[in-house]
Amino acid sequence: MREIERIKESVAKGEIPAVYLWHGEDRFLIQEALKVLKSFYFMTDSSGSGMEIVTAKELSPVAIVERANTMSFFANRLVVVEDVTYFQDGQSADLEPFLEYFANPNPATCLLFISESVHRGRKFYKALAKMTSGEIMEFSPPKRQELPGWVQAELKAREKSMDTQVVSQFIEWTGPHTGVLSQELDKLIIYVGDRKKITSEDINTITPRSIETTVFELLDAVASQSPPKALRALRDVLRKEPALKVLAMLVRQVRLLLGCDALRSQGGNVSEAASALGISPFEAQKIWHQSIRIPTEQLSKALSECLNTDLALKTGGGDAGLLLEIMIIKFCR
Repeated sequence: MREIERIKESVAKGEIPAVYLWHGEDRFLIQEALKVLKSFYFMTDSSGSGMEIVTAKELSPVAIVERANTMSFFANRLVVVEDVTYFQDGQSADLEPFLEYFANPNPATCLLFISESVHRGRKFYKALAKMTSGEIMEFSPPKRQELPGWVQAELKAREKSMDTQVVSQFIEWTGPHTGVLSQELDKLIIYVGDRKKITSEDINTITPRSIETTVFELLDAVASQSPPKALRALRDVLRKEPALKVLAMLVRQVRLLLGCDALRSQGGNVSEAASALGISPFEAQKIWHQSIRIPTEQLSKALSECLNTDLALKTGGGDAGLLLEIMIIKFCR
């Protein structure tokens, strides 16, 4: 998020680095950053002829450097190198042309490398890091506690708003992935039309519930000691996700419930749960109240059953769906 703001500042000042290295797991944020960077080149050439996107898997370093050194009819040129493999073990490309280019880059070109991961000990990385006209940026997914601020910023850019509690509900229902959050925001904005404020009712109508939300409902049924309702929720989740992932989410939820239980036994309250457990206030409030309804002994037993089921799944101890159903029935006792 901060990286995109830095790129916006560079574009506004007209001071684009000669070489960029962007890396990280959040592909959506990288693509958003690329849109911002491209806007600088569209200002001088609306056709985009001064921009070129290539892949490191198909072009050699020599060919990429040749493109970076190519002069454009327009003042500035952007060469984007995707699928960078130069940090992988066993890569065989001769990177010397890049090292020479980094020492004397074409000032009229921005050469942008995009990689999912990097190795800071490699010569390629070290040479780029030493450049006075080079910049390295990491695009990591926002932390859970940063997501409300990210959503609010996206809403402001779209000239819409949500109350704080509604933002928390939206994140909880949609999940933590920026690309999915952005897509669901776009749907909501189309739905509300000219109305400025997005409400909880809008989310209830338009936004699909994430798997995490369904898992919460499953444990709510467990708290009510309702096996039929809990099994329906489990089967709904299993239609969308593999058994091991569902089990991992159940383990996370049970541990959060035990965390709330322990915090309460130490005299803590719901307002402390979010920071203590590293979750959003909306999720903390839901889990805190759910933990009140499930006795500590039942939660401890549930965690033990999760671990037993995990072992059975990983050692081929039976049908995955059946094992999870048996586990849920035991939860409800």
